[in-house]
Amino acid sequence: MSGVAFRRVAPDESRILWDGDHVGDVYALDDPLREGARYFVVHLDEDPRGFCRVHDRNRIREVAEQRILSHPLWG
Repeated sequence: MSGVAFRRVAPDESRILWDGDHVGDVYALDDPLREGARYFVVHLDEDPRGFCRVHDRNRIREVAEQRILSHPLWG
């Protein structure tokens, strides 16, 4: 089972937790190119690669876990 969990802190913002430790954030934003659509920004702390956009809400956990496991400073 994955060590990734999320804790909502605002309607459009959640904390990313890895084995209980805060490692980053997820933000939900309106997509300016598609009316009524949203996309999500996965941003890990101290990640020189920067943030990652996710357009499919169902993939947020998968993307967050992949980014954590491949994090250049933590891995």
